[in-house]
Amino acid sequence: MAIAIAVVLAIAGAGLLWYGQRIWRTLTRGAAPAAEPEPELDEITPAAPLGPDQLVFLFPERFVGTSEGAGGAAGTTGTAPLTEESVDLRDQANRLIYAVLVDQHQRSRLEFRLVERAPSMMPPFPHKAWALEVRRADALSSSPLLDCLNVAFSVLYSKRQIPAGPGAEQEPEQLWVSLDELIEQVLKVARAEISFWKRQGVYADLCNYVEEALIAAGYMRELPHGTWLERLRGRKLQVNRRAIEQRRSDAEDLHRSLVEFRRTHGSERTREMAEDLTSPSQEADSELATDSGPLDELPLDDALRLSIYETLQSLRQLEPSGGA
Repeated sequence: MAIAIAVVLAIAGAGLLWYGQRIWRTLTRGAAPAAEPEPELDEITPAAPLGPDQLVFLFPERFVGTSEGAGGAAGTTGTAPLTEESVDLRDQANRLIYAVLVDQHQRSRLEFRLVERAPSMMPPFPHKAWALEVRRADALSSSPLLDCLNVAFSVLYSKRQIPAGPGAEQEPEQLWVSLDELIEQVLKVARAEISFWKRQGVYADLCNYVEEALIAAGYMRELPHGTWLERLRGRKLQVNRRAIEQRRSDAEDLHRSLVEFRRTHGSERTREMAEDLTSPSQEADSELATDSGPLDELPLDDALRLSIYETLQSLRQLEPSGGA
């Protein structure tokens, strides 16, 4: 009997070993080569111009700030395409929205105003008694987030039953939309194209939405996963360095425009730091949030950055994972 049991166990062990080897080979086996290899990425020349959000994403070292430290948890840290340094997605998401709004304001396509509002009691600034409102004065330019912004305006105007189309009579006062309501709608529009399983939070979703558009345009490419183990490690991107470098002058033009806006509409402290857009963020200015002075004396640039920060932070806190 003991011999029979030993034989059975030996056969079972051999079977498990054989089956385990098959599973391991399946996990580590490379993908079958494609019939027609894709062209080298640096041979692709994207034709479409880049919007301000895409330039901020491609050159975060000029607009957001980068660090050499290791990346944080998923959904909190990204990677600068050219330098491969770490980028804080919270700061990047704030600057993406800031850049598109300022760019369109400078092109006279968006208008801003500050209005009194009862405190929302929602952190991070529960006692802020003013709000920034936005009005679409002309058709917006095209870019990933600007396209979302266009749709967001249309959705909000439709909810208010504002007539649309040539010759439609519109009440000017109805066209003003609070920035927090507008950004929330922008996020909804972007997320409509993001799979539920790929969502990582407010900041990451906005950044990933811009990234996907850059991939589609040929500025980056997602590398195929050779094995199941590589798939578990997450996506890897190859960058089109030649094409990106060709847009550096556009990024410098955008940088100068944002600096000009800060020097024109910023507080004294903002004007002093205007040249360095990557300096430690001053969006969370509690003194500005509690300012009770005349609204026309509040610095527009500081109020805009604080309003964006407040909105994204509030939306983040409403999500199941919450947190900063």
